[in-house]
Amino acid sequence: MLFAASGPVHACREATDWDVLPDFNEINFTTSTVGFADPGGVYFIFDRKTRGFSRVTGDEYRRVMPPSAGPARKEGANGVVLLPVLDGTVVEAGDAYCSEGVDQKHWLKIKGREAKDQVRPCASISAAEIRDGELWLGTRRDGECGEWPSDGIVAQSLEDGALVRTISDKEGLSGNLVRAIRSDPFAPRVWTATHLGISELSAAGEVLASWYLYEDYDETTGLPAVMLSTAPRRTNFLAVFQRELGTRDPAGFAAAVKRIPPELRSCLGPDGRRWDCRYGGSAGGDRFLPEEFNVLVPFVVEAADFSPDKVWMTYFRLCMFGDKGVAGLLAEKYAGEAVATRTGSLATQCLYDYRQAGLLKEKPPEATVKAALGRVSRALALLNALGPDGDHMKIFEAHGVAVEGADALAEIGSPKGIELLNRYFIRSKGGVNDPDALMFDGAAQTLHHRDDFLPGAMAGIEKFYGAPIVQGCMFLDLTYPDGAKKNRLGPAQLRSLIIAVENASHPEYIPHQPSQAAGAYSACRQAALSQLKDAAVREEFYRTVYPSLSPAQRKTADLLAAGPPL
Repeated sequence: MLFAASGPVHACREATDWDVLPDFNEINFTTSTVGFADPGGVYFIFDRKTRGFSRVTGDEYRRVMPPSAGPARKEGANGVVLLPVLDGTVVEAGDAYCSEGVDQKHWLKIKGREAKDQVRPCASISAAEIRDGELWLGTRRDGECGEWPSDGIVAQSLEDGALVRTISDKEGLSGNLVRAIRSDPFAPRVWTATHLGISELSAAGEVLASWYLYEDYDETTGLPAVMLSTAPRRTNFLAVFQRELGTRDPAGFAAAVKRIPPELRSCLGPDGRRWDCRYGGSAGGDRFLPEEFNVLVPFVVEAADFSPDKVWMTYFRLCMFGDKGVAGLLAEKYAGEAVATRTGSLATQCLYDYRQAGLLKEKPPEATVKAALGRVSRALALLNALGPDGDHMKIFEAHGVAVEGADALAEIGSPKGIELLNRYFIRSKGGVNDPDALMFDGAAQTLHHRDDFLPGAMAGIEKFYGAPIVQGCMFLDLTYPDGAKKNRLGPAQLRSLIIAVENASHPEYIPHQPSQAAGAYSACRQAALSQLKDAAVREEFYRTVYPSLSPAQRKTADLLAAGPPL
């Protein structure tokens, strides 16, 4: 669930309101109350007499409620799901998964025997309860993108599996993705928890009442709180943002929120990022939240944590704000090791957006450059010290620090990190399956848009063999001209490509994986042909470079120039 830390975790679906709501998977009873518990630490108690809900702490919940029978769904061995029911009957199920070409239907067992059920084959059984000779089954859909609502509750005969009724949101149920179903031992009632809220039902299956979860600012305390309403309500995602941020001045944050025009507040979406913002008004257009949100910047900066485990989320949050101070802070931190190795492309895109919006200074602070350059230099020195037979994990980590650090320096305006990489590859011995070759592969891909990497790219494709040089040759491929690439065309570049093609003509150079030569040959040949198409480059190459090539390399150049495939 996302209640603890919402963020862009949905690989293939848009975030929804209920992603940040509690997952009530446990329902408990006393003679005067009904309790609802979420594994993330949200507890509600329903007072039977007043028919009101109160949110309580975990300690308060445990003082009032009896020892729990556990969640409504327990994961067993070998994919078996245990579905506890009030009378102790053993109910087991296997989840369905009908996605990504998989056609896995659910199954159901009662007391160890296969049982007939009326749940759709490609829906999973998420909860179960037995009452008055009926088996009530909660449903949900499972797929590549996570869980989804299904058909609510399917009630059937315990004896023969015949369908008795279906209870869904059409009948007033709070939602169709059922988390828990529990029969009330003290009243003729059944209680359910769904992805959207809570429902009270009669023993006959009639929905008597439903309450809907949402999060907003509590009018009493002024602080973010999960609450229940008798009608569906939208969550205030600024309240969610404040709770997750953990600001030291919650009252100040809440007051700042009130300064944001109501019509703009929905620009912060359910996953804690920009959402449907088309209002303009910010320095970066729609790259950032509208500038009215900048009243929150002091609180977000105060909560910023650039430690390795937190740095990604810190960049994710701060990069929403089109603010010069934020841009400067992130540029200062950008060349740090944690940013280079833990944020992927997020931080690079962020700094790019600030630069495009004119919010970032062209010249980075000297202290930042010096510190980052030191990290790149130490990583390269460590690689030299470890050698090709060194600790693989240390080599892998050093690769990341060196390449990502050099890219980070370039993004904030300093080419010095890439210059260190260039010198490293020029001095490398080269060869096959060498750690330097693997780092070259990653560097050529990461730095593909960096013209400053040209010397390193040329050196690498001349001395490494097989798959690692593919990205390097693509660095020099001008089949599709790109005006942003200023120095990729020339006779010296063509010379490096000819050498790479000739090397790739010898699979025996790659004793363990000779098939790698085919991919390298194709990529490097394509790049060489793209350079030969330029008449001026071709003429200069044959006049100044061709005479110095080896006989084999000259033959390769001639065959390429002739046109027919080699």
